[in-house]
Amino acid sequence: MLSYIPIKEVLKMYVKKTITLPKELEKDVEKYLIGRHYSNLSEVIRDGIRRILKEYGKKESIDEAAELYKEDRITIRQAADLVGLTLRETLDEFGKRGVYIRYGKEELAEDTS
Repeated sequence: MLSYIPIKEVLKMYVKKTITLPKELEKDVEKYLIGRHYSNLSEVIRDGIRRILKEYGKKESIDEAAELYKEDRITIRQAADLVGLTLRETLDEFGKRGVYIRYGKEELAEDTS
């Protein structure tokens, strides 16, 4: 059995905002996105915001893992697992942040087990 949410409750979940776009951007969105991937401009904007928030969340978790690694609280493999990246990707991300690999007995034992 389907349950329905009253329209007044649905409307409480949304906030209406007005934005200003350059005409060229609007044309590109209409040309490349609406009708092919999205049904309207609001969907494009919502998806764009979600993607940006996800990217910032990922960046923040990489920054946190890098700090833990620098403080010698986790290994590089634990950092990779924590942020959901491969070891190579984690090394690349850490390198961008000036955090370089320390390779000692613990890492060697982990790699050879």
